Amino acid sequence: MEQDSIWISKVKQGNRRAFSQLVDRYRNYVYTICIRVLKSPEEAEEAAQDTFIKVYKTINSFKEDSKFSTWLYSVAFRTAIDHSRRKKKTTHSIDDEESHLQIRETSATPVKSMEQQNLKEIVGKVIKSLPPVDASILTLFYQGEKSVKEIAGILDLSESNVKVKLYRLRETLKNKLTHYLREEVKDLL
Repeated sequence: MEQDSIWISKVKQGNRRAFSQLVDRYRNYVYTICIRVLKSPEEAEEAAQDTFIKVYKTINSFKEDSKFSTWLYSVAFRTAIDHSRRKKKTTHSIDDEESHLQIRETSATPVKSMEQQNLKEIVGKVIKSLPPVDASILTLFYQGEKSVKEIAGILDLSESNVKVKLYRLRETLKNKLTHYLREEVKDLL
């Protein structure tokens, strides 16, 4: 984006305020990528902070022949993977309100709103159960609205690999959601 280029240019000249603007703009997406990999809000927050520190230190290596967001997400994903490798035990948190797939709300009725919120929570739980790379692919494609080419660049995969994974993940998501919703209905009866 044009505004990103202006801020990046200023950051390269040593302007910290411009970097603060970039952080404000991309903080939620970086956190979302980190939470998908690490599954812990505390660890994701730490990885997100480390991501921005790395970006600040290496911004001069960013060549503006690609989108800044693609480069940033790539740094975030790799930083989260590094954190994942370093952590000794796996923890899972149920506090994941900030990172979920966006599901368009089509109605203003309280019942419909509650159903939409419930569906968002279920989709979030299903995505959290996936391996980090798979969860990242779904998050980047649906929430981040990234193209297959951008996802391939961020995750260091081939475009065909991303396409195949997306196809398989849609099927997996459909099957898991169907199973999960059937269990929910059984619990209600």
